[in-house]
Amino acid sequence: MNDQEKIKNLEDSLDLVKNKKSKIYFLTQDTQGVPKASVSVIYEYVKILKDAGYNAFILHEKDNYKFEGDDNSMGLSDWLGEEYAKLPHASIEGNQLQVGPADFLIVPEMYAHVMEQTGNMFCTKIVLCQSYDYIFEMLQPGASWVNYGFTRVLTTSKISGDYIRTMFPGAEISIIPNAISDKFSKDEESLQPPIMLIHTRDPRDTMKLVKSFYTKYPQFRWITFRDMRGMSVDDFSNNMKDACGAVWVDDISGFGTFPLECMKSGLPVIGKIPNLKPEWIEEDNGFWTYEFNSLVDVINAFVKTWLEDGLPETLYEKMNTAVEKYDTKTQSDMLIEYFDSLHTEKITDLKNALNKFTEKEEK
Repeated sequence: MNDQEKIKNLEDSLDLVKNKKSKIYFLTQDTQGVPKASVSVIYEYVKILKDAGYNAFILHEKDNYKFEGDDNSMGLSDWLGEEYAKLPHASIEGNQLQVGPADFLIVPEMYAHVMEQTGNMFCTKIVLCQSYDYIFEMLQPGASWVNYGFTRVLTTSKISGDYIRTMFPGAEISIIPNAISDKFSKDEESLQPPIMLIHTRDPRDTMKLVKSFYTKYPQFRWITFRDMRGMSVDDFSNNMKDACGAVWVDDISGFGTFPLECMKSGLPVIGKIPNLKPEWIEEDNGFWTYEFNSLVDVINAFVKTWLEDGLPETLYEKMNTAVEKYDTKTQSDMLIEYFDSLHTEKITDLKNALNKFTEKEEK
């Protein structure tokens, strides 16, 4: 490419960025119709950016990305809703990932192999880290995201950001907390039936807890545990209006969406504190323990207090305080501000590069 062609390329790129026509690709896991909070966050990001006028896409690896539901699993519209299923999608396998200096590629932390494959692409590359425990899943020993040109990291909590900073001190880290959807709300007229919602990262932990609780406290076998795995967003939120409490176990959580959704729905949470303690957890906004094996005892104490109508009002006040900062408008504003700043910076960089070539031509 000669200098004239480079100048034309820079001018075209600058025009794309100024008019929000540069492409923003969010690489997304194909869950084969299984609902997953980290994927729903990415879809929310793309929807926010599309609504703000940006040219954002869901990017997937294979052409056979699961859109439609069947007898065994849900499709995107069943799980997230039709408006999310209709967002623009692109496939790497179908050679639909076409990037240039104007564009942005956002890759989840677990896809280090994609980072390596795209290392030579000339675009702005960002890691989206929602689960710090997956950082080294596919990363070569001794390698760093920065090695592949991924110098920026977007994550969802300060505690995750602090951890990432110790691993990749050369990366620029930004934090946008997740929002708790307005679909989650209190049902003031709910009778609070004896149903405990339960959500664990490992399905085996669900069965361990339920069986050990019934064995140790047989007098409470009439308490029903409802596994919250594999539900659509609407079913998920509706079930929270039909319970008395919730149990949460996720040692590697980077944020903790489920307990906050419960709090917004007015449900007290019994939970094991993750390895990296989320900043919103306080001693008196839930029933917390550091020991998995003590959870059944905490559940027992909660049930007895609930039956005696002894849950303190301060618990609900603290729950409200914990969740109120994670609203959808704040998330939307922060995400748009982040990409606005990236575009402003890119415009400056492209102008500087263009000026260098123009000055060289004049000489």
